[in-house]
Order: sequence, then structure tokens, then C-alpha cells
Amino acid sequence: MNLLLHQFRRCIRSSVSEVLVWAIVVFLLHTLGAPGAKAESEEVILVCPPAFEKAIQPWVTARSSEGLKVTKIQPRAKASDLRDAIKQVSTKSTHYILLVGDTPIIGQPADPIRQTPTLYMPTTVSAKWGSTASLATDSLYGDFDGDFLPDAAVGRLPVDEPEQLQKWVARILARESSTNFGGWRSRLQLIGGIGGFGKVPDAAIETVTRTIVTTMLPGDTLTHISYASPGHRFCPTNGTFTDAVVNNYRLGSRFWVYAGHGQVTELDRVAPSLGGKAVLDRTSIQRLFTPAETAPIAILLACFTGACDAAQDSIAEQMVLRDGGPVAVFAGSRITMPYGNTTAAIGLLQGIFRQQAPRLGDAWRFALRDMHQENSGPPKPERLMVDALATLISPSRGQLHEERREHMLLYNLLGDPTLRLHHPKPLQIVRKRDTDTSNFLRVEVNAPVSGTLLVRVDHPVGGVPEGDPNETLLAKVETTAVTGQPSLLDLPLPLNTKGPIIIRATVAGNHEWASGHLKAIWP
Repeated sequence: MNLLLHQFRRCIRSSVSEVLVWAIVVFLLHTLGAPGAKAESEEVILVCPPAFEKAIQPWVTARSSEGLKVTKIQPRAKASDLRDAIKQVSTKSTHYILLVGDTPIIGQPADPIRQTPTLYMPTTVSAKWGSTASLATDSLYGDFDGDFLPDAAVGRLPVDEPEQLQKWVARILARESSTNFGGWRSRLQLIGGIGGFGKVPDAAIETVTRTIVTTMLPGDTLTHISYASPGHRFCPTNGTFTDAVVNNYRLGSRFWVYAGHGQVTELDRVAPSLGGKAVLDRTSIQRLFTPAETAPIAILLACFTGACDAAQDSIAEQMVLRDGGPVAVFAGSRITMPYGNTTAAIGLLQGIFRQQAPRLGDAWRFALRDMHQENSGPPKPERLMVDALATLISPSRGQLHEERREHMLLYNLLGDPTLRLHHPKPLQIVRKRDTDTSNFLRVEVNAPVSGTLLVRVDHPVGGVPEGDPNETLLAKVETTAVTGQPSLLDLPLPLNTKGPIIIRATVAGNHEWASGHLKAIWP
């Protein structure tokens, strides 16, 4: 868990802070809670250049069939004119804006036949630490009342050719209508950049992370961690680090998260012993592949990775335009900072998991509201932890509110804000204690969905005594679940099993799925 100090020290040297605290990343990715009220949505504004009108039509048809009112306008050459046009057609029911087309290179006028311009704002907090004078943001297109809190979630499909758009739309519709309810829906892949700095601070970070992971993680999500620090427990040992990242990506996952240093066209380079190359670059991205039905949503917690106005396609664009790449990417357009990264990701993933947002844009709007506001009422545990750490290590610790506000603009969604999110139904697991054999764990599963039931028992993250720490599986069994009929199962555990375990269960039905977990101590 050395990435935090590496990021901070690098920030001090270069007046730049690029990456999220590793320990907090692991925590925020799993702050899942009880479902909340679902946001209602009625209208989406589609900004589509003439060159892409035919290719976008399947998306328009799909969204209209779902009851969304699609209001279509064409882009303007000037971003300010486009913002006025969007505001003019917006209503109280406008919850989403989809921009089609790449942005022009910074400093050049937009070609409204094929491009949609982005907005620019001066940098504030990050400017004091070496950032560019301005940042590129799409979010303010959704701010109809000028309070810097978007009323509508904005996403962009930064395509250059109609063929790219046609393929991307097909991937979007395939992913959200997928009836593949396998393990990918419960999997999260977390890739950490380079770290490594001293036993005492590393041990402190490890302790904090281990405490967070073992006491606060919900068991539904099975996390796979790859950490680019030679000698670290989660550092792959076979082949190059890029090979490990690419191979793991192919397994499919609901979320794919990178926390590390970044540049416009590639992620940071790793140590020579791990291959000495970028974690991902233009060449290795061509090796990314997972079927559209199991494509992840990617989050890049790194600087410049979402700079769509650069002379070359940013790494986020390269990933999301890849046929086998993620269906959507959240990425920063300029220098990003630890605290702002953390709060953005916390808000987004809480919007998805805790609030059970029906669409990706609803989750992002939740994140933006959370970042915009100060704590009111009983303080949220996750904000207390993040704020406390930020006051110690963040270069802007006296301007945390301003840093959050700036990162509301820095992060853009390259993807469809109306992407439907298929949440699992809650599933109940009860541990029984009347087995005849001492090494058998007996559980009862009550499934709200009929289908294939998979029950597995795992060590907690970091709890594997030896070997690959990602190989947490102790036992598993697969059977058929029928709604209203409890399933009583016996799982044989290794004889030397002791301590905390996590019992996970998922049911894959024909058109829906269910998931649940139970933490226990064995024996």
C-alpha cells in the first residue's frame, strides 16, 4: 500500500498531485449500503452533429421505447452558443444530456458537422500545484440555473466516424440488456500504480487498508487487485504487469478501476522487473477484450487520462472506442488530486450501490450533489475518514471544499448517461450449525429469483495465509434455486480453515439476478 506516499511525494516534487490514496480507493469502491429511492427520469437532450444522425438512430429508438422523451438538437461552433441552446430546450424533466462527436483540439474552432465543443473553466486549487490554466468540462452543459451543480447528467460519445458510433451504440444496448448473470456482475478489478517507500509509512497504510477491507467491505463484491509494486503481495508474479492486467480484464467485471499516475495517451510505466512499460498504452489497449454483454464501467483515477481536447485520442477515448473495451469511462481532463478523486469515486459508487440508481447518469448526479455539499446532519463515516486523511496529506487541505467543486468539473463521462443499470435483488443467507461433519459449513439460501444458484466461501481480501492473495476461494457449490423453496447446502471447507470467512451467494435467472453475503467466523 505504498502508492499514497509515492503520490504525495511526487506531488511535493512537481507541485502536482495526480492520484487517489490507495487505501481510500479500496474502501470507497465497497461502501455499499441499503437501496434508496430510485431517481425518476423523463427527458434526454441529444446533441448530435449531422454526420452521426443515422448511426445514433438505434439509440433514439431504444430510449424512446423506454419512455424517455428525446429532444434532438445540433451542436454549435461555439460552446457558449451550444450551452444557451441546451438551456433553451431544457425542462424540469431533463435529467440527461448526450453529446455525440469528439471535441476540437484545444484552441481550434469546432466543426459542428462532426464535432461537439466542450466548455472551459479556469482551474482553481489544482492551478496552485502545477495544473494548466484551464480545464475542459462537459458537466456545465447540464447546469441550467448557473449554480455550478448540474441539473442533468452529461455524457459524451467522442466518436470521429459514424462506424465508431454504430458499434458503440450496439455495445451499449447489448450490455444493458445482457442476460448473462454470471460472476462478472459481482466482480471488481482494481489496478494500482507504482508505489514503495519505507517500512514505517508503508506499514501504517497497510494497517489502515487492512482494517477498512476486513471490517467495512460488503461481501457481494469479489475484488481482484493488481498492484504494480515489486514484492507486494498483490503484485503479479507471472509475466509482465501489462500481461496480467490484460488477462484479468478478459474475465469481465462490473467495474474496472485504475488508481495511479497518468498521461494523456497512456497510464504510468511500471518498474523494469514488471516489464518497464506503461500499464496500458495505444498498443496494449488493442489486446483488451471482453464481450459487450460483460463490458465493465471503467474509472480512471489519474491525471489527463480524459483529455478529449488533446491532439491525440486520450487513453480513456482509446479504451472506450475499442470494440472489446469498457462500455463507459469516467476520467479527468487535467491534473486531478487525491481528495477530489476520492470524493468523486465515493459519490459515484454510492449512487450505484447504495442509492440503486436506475441509470448511470443518475448515479453521477448523486455524486455531483454529494461533492457540492458540505456535511449536514450526522456526518457520513466515509466522508469523515476521507476528510480526516485529507487534512493530513492533501496539498489543498485548507481548501477541501474548493477541491471537491473543481473535481466536479474535471471528471467527464465518456459514455451514455442513460445507460440502464441492472441491480440484483437481495438474497438471504442463514448459517446452520447442525452438520454431522466438523469441516462442513451448512447454509440456507432463500432466493427471490429462480435460476442457477452459486454459493461460495472465501477468505476476506488480504486474508489468504500464503500464495496468491486474490485466490480467496475455500469452497463452492452450484445448484438450482426455486423462489419460495429454501436451498439447504453443505460446503466442505479445508481442515485448516480458521477465522473470518465470507459466504457469497448469487442466483442467475432468465431475466434478473439476486445476490447476498454473510460474514462469519469459522469454526
